[in-house]
Amino acid sequence: MNRIKRINKPYFIFLLWNVLMIFAVQGLTFQYEAGRGISGNGNPGVLILFPSLLTLLILCIWTVSLSKWWLYDRRQLWGGKVHIMLPMAAALLCVLSVFLQLHMIEDLRMQLGGFTNDPNSVVYRFGWLNQYTNTLYYNVPILLFGLSLSIFIGWLMERSVRKNSS
Repeated sequence: MNRIKRINKPYFIFLLWNVLMIFAVQGLTFQYEAGRGISGNGNPGVLILFPSLLTLLILCIWTVSLSKWWLYDRRQLWGGKVHIMLPMAAALLCVLSVFLQLHMIEDLRMQLGGFTNDPNSVVYRFGWLNQYTNTLYYNVPILLFGLSLSIFIGWLMERSVRKNSS
């Protein structure tokens, strides 16, 4: 029973670290303001973007492992109907996060007046990774998608472990 009540503190701290990295990427991404010109200060957000994506990858792998064994332990306790609700919720959260990401992309496109292939865009001469688009690569919808997909994959792996042990 003590094992059930215990919170995996290292995982929770690493999850909070990933949320803080989202704020760091947002803080180092420039917001374009019409009439104020284009920033020529380089891209400081890229310094935090790549470590953020690496920590996201580690968190997703950790989530797959934890969810697989946690679901395996809970199978007998919950039964079949409750056990299927978690992967369904994870799949729905994946779809929701894709829609949120598409909405963010459209909002940024409107703010910048197009993307790198539009001559009237603020980022026309820049590449896709620039000081205005860092938040497209690491944000809340991407974190939500990664965690939801990891839980779903953990559920699939739990099913294969259960089938192999039967």
